[in-house]
Amino acid sequence: MLVIRLDSARKKEKYFRSPLTHTGLRPSKLSDGPDSYNKKSLRVMGLKLSEFHHNGKLQTRVYYPKGSPAKPQGGHKWYASRAAAEAAIVENSALVARYGHLAKDVTLQELVEARTAAAELQGTGFTLLEAAKEVKAALSKTLASKSVKEGLSAYHDNLWDRFQERKKADFRCEPRHWRSVKHTLARLKSLDNTSLLELTPDQIRPLFKGLGKSSFRAHLRNLHAAFEYCIDEGWMEANPAHSLRRMKTNGVSLRRTVQTFTVAQVRSFMKAVAETDMRAVPYFAVCFFAGVRPEAAMKLKWTDIGGNGHLYVPHAVNKSGHAYTVSMLPVLTCWLEWWEARGNKRKGEILPMSASTLKRVRRRAMGKAGIAEWVQDGTRKTFATAHRGTFKCKVQTSAALGHKGTTVLDEHYDSRLMTEQEAAEYWEIFPPETEVPTGKESA
Repeated sequence: MLVIRLDSARKKEKYFRSPLTHTGLRPSKLSDGPDSYNKKSLRVMGLKLSEFHHNGKLQTRVYYPKGSPAKPQGGHKWYASRAAAEAAIVENSALVARYGHLAKDVTLQELVEARTAAAELQGTGFTLLEAAKEVKAALSKTLASKSVKEGLSAYHDNLWDRFQERKKADFRCEPRHWRSVKHTLARLKSLDNTSLLELTPDQIRPLFKGLGKSSFRAHLRNLHAAFEYCIDEGWMEANPAHSLRRMKTNGVSLRRTVQTFTVAQVRSFMKAVAETDMRAVPYFAVCFFAGVRPEAAMKLKWTDIGGNGHLYVPHAVNKSGHAYTVSMLPVLTCWLEWWEARGNKRKGEILPMSASTLKRVRRRAMGKAGIAEWVQDGTRKTFATAHRGTFKCKVQTSAALGHKGTTVLDEHYDSRLMTEQEAAEYWEIFPPETEVPTGKESA
C-alpha cells in the first residue's frame, strides 16, 4: 500500500491513503515507544491503530486525520475491541474512497450545519444525504418551472404558429380558437406572477364564476389544453383544470334569454335586402334558411352550395373546426334560383363584398324593414327554432347546425319561441313574384 506523508506544514502522523493502490487490510507492526506500557501499534489501511492493556482490559483506539468521515474533526476514537476498530477503519476507508474529496477541507461551520440537519431528520427515516437529494430535486423542478404568464404566453404563441401552418393549407382559415384562448388567458391576469407548480384549483375557480354552462365549458377546454402543454414542457406536474369540472352555480340557472327574429321581420328584411343590394341576397338566404353562422357564410364559395341538394361547410371556416353538410330546403333553393334568374352568376364567393360594406347594406335593409336592433346570431337561432318546431327532432336540428350533440341546442335554442304554425310560415318566405311550391316540395 502506498502511504504519502504530507509536507511539514501539516501535523505529524497525518496520512492519506491513495485509493488507487488500496488492496484491503495490510497491518504492519511498528516499534513501541519508550514511554508506552504494553502498547502495540499497527498501521491498518493507512490509519494508526493502538492497543492498550490497562486494569486487565484491552482498549483499542484509532487515530483519524482531520476530514475523516468517522471523525471529521480529527483525533483519536476509542473502540471496544480490535475487530470493531478494524471494521470502522474499513467503513471509513470506503467512505473516503467515495466522498473523501468532500471531507478533506470541511470547515467547522459546514460540520455544525451537517450535524444540525441530521438532528432535524431524526425519526423521519431519511438520512441527511437522502434529504439533500430530495431537496435538490425539488429545487430543480422549481427552477425549471415558469410563472403563469410565461407558461401560458408560450402556449398562446404555439397556437399562433399552428394557425399559420393551417392557413397555408386553406387561406379561409381564421384564428378563432386562438382568439378564444386569448380571452380565457385574460381571465388569469391576476395570477401572472404565480408559479405554475404552486397553481391550485382554488386560485382559478373564483375567476370563472358567474358564467353560463356553455361559456364555462369553453374556458375549461382552453385551460385544460394550456396546462397539458405546460406539463409536456416540464413546467408543472398536475393539471389543476381537472378539479374544475364539477364547479357548481349555486343552484341558480344561468340560461340566457334566447332572442330570434319573427316571421314578419324575416320576410320584410329579405325583401329589403333584395331592393338595397342584390349581391347580399345569397348570403342572407344561407344565414336564414340554412342556419350557417354569419362569419362562416361570408367565406363560403359557390362550389360549396348545391351539390346533390346539400350545402357544405368546410372545416376551415367553421367555428368548431370540423366540416358538416346541411340539406337545402326548398325556400333556400328558391331564393338562390330567383337571384340567379336576375342575371347574377355563381362564381367565386357567395358574398362579393367586404364586411364593412355588408354592414352598411344590412343597416339600410333594417331601416326599410323596421328592425330597430340586430340580434347577434339571430339568423342561426331563428333557423334552429323553426327547424325544431317543424321536424320535432332535436337530433336532426343539431345535425343541421353542425353540432356533434344536442347539449348546445338545449341550452341556446328554445323551440317554444315559435309555434308550429309560425314555423310552417317561416319556410314559406319566398322571393317576390315567386310561385309557392306545393306541399310535397315544401318543408
